[in-house]
Amino acid sequence: MAWFALIPVAFVLVATPATGHDFSKAEIDAAFTVASSGYSADEVMIQDELRSRFLSELSRADPRPDGFEREAMLSLLQLRKSGKLTSKATRRGKPVDESIVPIAEIAARVVMDRHRVSSDTLLADPAFREELDREAQKISPGTDSVAVRKAVLSLRKRRALKPELVLRVADWQRKIETHSLDSLRQAIASEEIGDGPGVYLFRTASGYLYIGEAKNMRLRLSDHFSGSDRASLAEYLRSEASAGVTVELHLFPSDSPAKRVTVRRAYESELIRSRQPRLNVRP
Repeated sequence: MAWFALIPVAFVLVATPATGHDFSKAEIDAAFTVASSGYSADEVMIQDELRSRFLSELSRADPRPDGFEREAMLSLLQLRKSGKLTSKATRRGKPVDESIVPIAEIAARVVMDRHRVSSDTLLADPAFREELDREAQKISPGTDSVAVRKAVLSLRKRRALKPELVLRVADWQRKIETHSLDSLRQAIASEEIGDGPGVYLFRTASGYLYIGEAKNMRLRLSDHFSGSDRASLAEYLRSEASAGVTVELHLFPSDSPAKRVTVRRAYESELIRSRQPRLNVRP
């Protein structure tokens, strides 16, 4: 039996609901022409000053209606993708900083997985974009937010942020949390981390480190801290490099399908395949 047959296909990627804003192509095009200063639609998406100027050209109402910003930015992207923007880019922003790409991928995947949204919605919606910035700061404090957004755009164009099948179809009341090593130790000690099933991802600013699954998350994570049975991970956690480690938890209720080891291992294997943690033996 194929591993994906174990997972009931009951959920699909949720689209951001419409809020009733109906921008004409002419409105979007005119606002972009005035606000872009010769930059591309992507730069207007990620640079705060250009973005604010574009939104002001569309509407000077204060406050703007809920959902206005998200739908305005999605409308701009749609027009850019269809090649119908009349103003062509004559200026370039900064190039992608490849050292930021792993940070951007981890932060983007957390928010996309947590809320089941696309990379376009991630960058268009102001609340998701702020959450992206926060997650990037957890991974590498002081990281430039614009550089992270630029890297997300690059990853999207490379098709490197496509959601894994298991994350698209598996909801099961999943909760996603991120912790530093210190905050995770505290959460384990205070039993804020429950004894239900889950999958955990050790990460650094250079990418994913180790991915594992557990029937009892609190017990398994505690084992890793007291002396992991994964020699390479134990050695890393004892080294000075452990100061840069963060941990992403995918937590499930005890009565969810994830209580079955075959389901957890399918979930874990798909994450290992796509995210390529450097301390795992490939499944």
